[in-house]
Amino acid sequence: MESFGGGWTVIQQRLDGSVSFNRTWAEYKKGFGNLRSEFWLGNDHIHLLTKAKDMIMRIELEDFEGVREYAKYDQFYVANEYLRYRLSISGYSGTAGNAISFNKHFNHDQKFFSTPDRDNDMYPSGNCGAYYSSGWWFDACMSANLNGKYYHKRYKGVRNGIFWGTWHNMTTEYYPTNYRQAFKTVKMMIRPKSYAP
Repeated sequence: MESFGGGWTVIQQRLDGSVSFNRTWAEYKKGFGNLRSEFWLGNDHIHLLTKAKDMIMRIELEDFEGVREYAKYDQFYVANEYLRYRLSISGYSGTAGNAISFNKHFNHDQKFFSTPDRDNDMYPSGNCGAYYSSGWWFDACMSANLNGKYYHKRYKGVRNGIFWGTWHNMTTEYYPTNYRQAFKTVKMMIRPKSYAP
């Protein structure tokens, strides 16, 4: 509540890898994890919070080199389950880069939520949620995935870890043999646009 003027509701947090985010549609719907460590608030709750008032979203990321960046969005809304929790997000500012709307091929805005057991993505020949072991608003597939696997250090192979495609050193990652960036902490939080401390 104290950060950046206060009034924030944390909807997702990653700190230590103690909670698996490789979960089902039903689990992402109702929420899971531990509020003191790692959790997803739940798509139904996120929908109701964003339906009640116009919300802004702030994402904070820190890597294992101690680099901390943020991305802020002036508009954040998640539709109901009938609309497959479609994401509406816009109005980027910040230091981390706009990985949510990376380019016309990788844009998570207006995408449906997918999980390993529920394929709603734009990728025609597979399920991004199953491939990347997480629930997220996948396109075909992604330029951001904050619900990826928690790695305690850089890793190789499938980029199924926590991912933010505009991070400062991502250019070295395009070679499949190179190490993948890992993130130490992630926080997604929202507050009403009208909030005045």
